[in-house]
Amino acid sequence: MAGGGKGAELLTKAGLAAASVGPPAVVGAKFWSSVAAHPVVALFLFLAYEAALAAIAFAAKVYGKVADRWVDRAADAVDRRLKWRISRFERDYRAYVLRHHRFIDLKGLATRGDYTPGLEEVFVDVSLVPRPTHEASQESLAGPVPGPPPGGGIPVRRSIREFLGRPEGAALAVIGAPGTGKTTMLKHLALGLARERGGRGRRDLPVLLLLRDHTGAISANPAITLPEVIGASLRRPPDDELPGWFERQLQDGRCVVLLDGLDEVAREEDRRNVSKWVEEQIEQYEPNDFVLTSRPHGYASAPVNRARVLQVRRFTGEQITRFVHGWYRAIERLSTGTDDAAVADRAEEGARDLLARLHARPVLYDLAANPLLLTMIANVHRYRGALPGSRAELYGEICEVLLWRRQEAKGATAAPDELSGAKKELVARELAYVMMADRLRDIRGEYASEVLRPVLLRVAATMSSREFLDAMVSSGLLVERERELYAFAHLTLQEHLAALHIQHRGLADVLVAGVDDDWWRETTLLYAARVDPAPVVEACFAGEETLTINKLALAFDCEEEATELAPATAGRLRALHEQLMDGPVVSPRRRLMTGVTLARSLRQIVRLGEDTLVCARPVTKEVYRLFAAERDIPAAHGLTDGPADDIAVGMTRTEARDFVEWVNARAGGEFGYRLPTRAEAEDEAFGLVLGPGQQSVWCQGDPEAGPDAPPLLWVPSGGEHPWAVPAGAADGAWLGWGREDDIIFSEGCLGLARAISLRTDVGRGRTSGFDVAYELRELRTDRELTRRIIHARDMDSGLMARVRAGEVRINLNGAEAGLRLLDGEFTDLGFPARVEWATRCVALLYSLGELGNGNARSASGTQPLAERCGPLLNGLGPMTVGRESHFPDNRHSLAAACARFLDDLLPGDAPERLRPTIREMAEFIASRAGVLADAPHAMDPADGPYLRIAALTMAAVMDRFFQRPDLADAYRDVAAGFLVLQRRAEGTITPTETIVLVRA
Repeated sequence: MAGGGKGAELLTKAGLAAASVGPPAVVGAKFWSSVAAHPVVALFLFLAYEAALAAIAFAAKVYGKVADRWVDRAADAVDRRLKWRISRFERDYRAYVLRHHRFIDLKGLATRGDYTPGLEEVFVDVSLVPRPTHEASQESLAGPVPGPPPGGGIPVRRSIREFLGRPEGAALAVIGAPGTGKTTMLKHLALGLARERGGRGRRDLPVLLLLRDHTGAISANPAITLPEVIGASLRRPPDDELPGWFERQLQDGRCVVLLDGLDEVAREEDRRNVSKWVEEQIEQYEPNDFVLTSRPHGYASAPVNRARVLQVRRFTGEQITRFVHGWYRAIERLSTGTDDAAVADRAEEGARDLLARLHARPVLYDLAANPLLLTMIANVHRYRGALPGSRAELYGEICEVLLWRRQEAKGATAAPDELSGAKKELVARELAYVMMADRLRDIRGEYASEVLRPVLLRVAATMSSREFLDAMVSSGLLVERERELYAFAHLTLQEHLAALHIQHRGLADVLVAGVDDDWWRETTLLYAARVDPAPVVEACFAGEETLTINKLALAFDCEEEATELAPATAGRLRALHEQLMDGPVVSPRRRLMTGVTLARSLRQIVRLGEDTLVCARPVTKEVYRLFAAERDIPAAHGLTDGPADDIAVGMTRTEARDFVEWVNARAGGEFGYRLPTRAEAEDEAFGLVLGPGQQSVWCQGDPEAGPDAPPLLWVPSGGEHPWAVPAGAADGAWLGWGREDDIIFSEGCLGLARAISLRTDVGRGRTSGFDVAYELRELRTDRELTRRIIHARDMDSGLMARVRAGEVRINLNGAEAGLRLLDGEFTDLGFPARVEWATRCVALLYSLGELGNGNARSASGTQPLAERCGPLLNGLGPMTVGRESHFPDNRHSLAAACARFLDDLLPGDAPERLRPTIREMAEFIASRAGVLADAPHAMDPADGPYLRIAALTMAAVMDRFFQRPDLADAYRDVAAGFLVLQRRAEGTITPTETIVLVRA
C-alpha cells in the first residue's frame, strides 16, 4: 500500500511538471513572433497559467482527501444501515418492552393473591382533560368524578392517544393524584406501540423511563443525552445492541418518550434539575412525542414549560364496572387454568357481588373511582370475601398503602428524617381526631402545624410539621385545596383515623356524648367495628323521654357493625324494639320506631352519573308493612308477607305515589325523596340496585303531563309486564274462557228460570212452575249424559252446589217467550250476589238473540248456552293482550267512561225493558272497578270470572244493540283488566313492580 502510494505521488508530480512546461513551450514556439513583440504580456500569461495549474493541483489534492473521508463515512453509513436492516435489534427491543410491562403492578398492596393478571386483560383507559396545574392540584384521590371545564369546549373524556401522533411533536404533562393510573396508562401505551410497528412516518417506538431511576445520573451530569439514559435503562438489553440506534430513531422522529414519576424525585433541587433536563431533550428531539407524568404537588414545584398539562380523571361508574368484570375474568382464568363457561359464570358472579357491595356503600364507591384503591378493594373482596363487613380494615389498608407501602414497593429512597409507617399513621391519627373534634373538613396550614408539632416531638421526628404536611400531600392522604388549606383525601379516611385515635387513647366518652350528632356517626360505626360499643349503644337509649330517630338508628347500626356486643346491652336493645313496635300504629312511640326503620333503610345510597343519589335497595317488606299498617292496606302476596329484608313487590302506581308522600312525612332529616325518572332506571348502575331479579320499577310520570301525572312502570329489557294479559288468555272461545264460565252460565240459567216463573204468568194454571232442561254430567265417569226435568222454583241448594262443582250444565229452553226484565227484577228473589249478576248476564245474552239457529231471539235447542255465546263474547280490544298495562285505575276510568256514554245512546237502540238492566250492569261494573282501583289487593279470585263475564256481556250489548264498536272494545279492555287482577290474586301472574327512591 505504501509503495503504491509513493508511485502514485511520483506519477502525479511528473504529470504536473509536464503540464507546467509542455503547453507553454508549444504555445510559445507556435506564436513566437507575438511573444517576441510582447514579452511582458507573454510573461503575464505564462504566470497566470502556472497559477491556475497550481490551483487546480491544490483543489485536486483537497478533493482527494475529502473524497476519501466521505467514502469512509458513506461506507460506514451503508454498513450501519445494512446491519440495522439485517439485525434483530428492533424486534428484540419491542419484545423486551412487551415482556417487561405485560403484568399489572400490585407491589405495595397489603392483600395480594397468588396470581397477577396481565395488564391488557384488566386495563381500563383513564380519561384526560386539559386543566391548569393549580386547578388539578385541588382534586383528591377519590370522590365524585369532576365535571368538564366550565363553559364546555373540550370533550369530557379523551384518551392519551388523542393527544399524540400529530404532525408536530407533542409535549404533554399528565398529572393526577396518587393511584389514578398514570403509570399504568404509560405501560399500556408502551405495550400498544410495541405491537404496532406503524411503518415509515409513524411514531411507533415506545421509550418508557422511570425518572427516579436516573435522577443521580442526570444531577451528576446534566449534559447526559437521552439516548445514553435510554441505554442505561435497559436492564437486560438485546444481545446485538447497536451503537447509535436510539439516537438515529430520535433524530428521525419515530419515538414516543414516556417519562414516569417526576414527583418521585425526592429532593426538590433534583426535581428541578430533572425538569430542566426534560425540557432540553424535548427541544433537542422535537419531532418526537413526549409524555411526562407527575402528582400535582411534585409538578407544581418543577413544571416543564413546554408541556401541555392534562389531568387524569377518576373512573366513572361504567369504567368501574368494566374493570371489575375484567379483573374477575382474569383472576378466575389464572386460578383455574381454564377458560370455559363455568369459569365465566363464576367470574360474573364475583364481579356482580363486588359491584353490588360497592353500590351499597357509597363511601366505597367513591373510593373505587381511584384505580389503585379499586384494585385494592377487588383484591380484598376476592381473597378475603370481606366486603362490606370489614370496611374498617379496608380503610386501614388504604392508609397504609398511601403512607408507606406504595413508596417502599417502588423502591423510592427514604429521606434521612423519614418517619416509619407506624409513626406516620400515629401522627395522621392525631390530626384527624383534632379536625373531627373541631368539626373541620379543611384545616389551615398554621393550625395544622400547631397540632402536629407536639406529636412529632413525641415520635422523635426530626422533620418539621410543614415537611410532614408536604409528605402527606405527596402521598395522597392529604390534598391542598387552596394554598395553606388542607383536607384529607376523603372524609371517611379522616373518620377512620379519628376512630383509631379514639380507640388507642380510650376516648369513647367523645362518642357517647355525640350519639345524637350525625357528624360523629361514621366515626362511631368504624369504632364499633373494632371495639365493643356497649357504652355507646347504652347511651343511645338511655332515658325514654330523650329518644330520637338518630340515636336509635345509631344503636341498631352499631349492633349490626360490631364484631362483639355485650349480651345484656343487645338484649335491652331488642326489648326496646319490641316495646316500641307494640303500640298502635298512630302512637308517637310506634312512629318513632317507624322513623328509625326508614332512616336505616334509606341511608345507603348509590351514585348515578355525577349527582343523582339512589337508595341502594328497593323498598323492603319491613318498610312497606309499616306503610300498609298506617294506610290500612290489605296484606298481599309478595307485598307484605315474607321476610322483612325481602323486596316488596306488587304495589299499584297510586300506592307508589302515596308511599313517597308517606316516606317524606315520616323520614324527617335533611333529605326528601322521589321516584326515579325512566332515564335513571335505564342507567347501568340502577340494575345493581335491583339485583339479579327482573323487578319492574315505578317511575315519575310523563313530564309533559305536569307534576300530577301518574307514575309510569319501567320494565327491564326482556322482562314480562306484570299488568299484561297473560299469553294464551285469548285462545279459548273468548277472553279468559274456562270451566268457571260454564258454571256462571249454569247459575244464570237457573236464576233466570226462577225469575221468569215467579214474575210472569207463563206456566200458571195446570203447572205450578217453569220447566228447565239441564244436562246432568258425572265428571268422573264416561257414561252418557242423562236429561231430567226439574222445578227451578225452589232453587235447590244441592243442585247449586253440584253446578259449582262442575257436575251439571243447565240449558234454558223456550224461556224468552215470556221474558220480562224490569229494573230491580232480581233484587228481591233471595239470590246470592254472584248468582244475581250471572242471571243478569244470561238475560241480556238471551235478549241479544242469535243463540240458537240464527232466528231472532230464539233460544231453543240443546246446545249449552256457554257454547252458543261464543260468537257474541269473542273479540279483543286494542289493549287486551300484550305488554300494555291494565292498571286498576285505568280499568276504573274506562268503566266509568263507558257508563257515562249510555246517556248519549238513542232511545231506540235497545228494547225499553232492557235499558234498566243495561244501565244497572254498567254501573255495577264501574262501581266494582272503582272499589278494586282503591284496594286491588282485596280482590277475591272467585269474583274475577263474574266481573269479566259481565264486562264481556256489556261489550256484546254495545256491539249488537247500539252498534258502538268503540264502547265494545272499551268493555273488552275492562274485562282484560279484571282477568289480570284475578290472575294476580290467584298467583298465576307474579307481581314484579317495586319502588326505588331517589334523593330529591
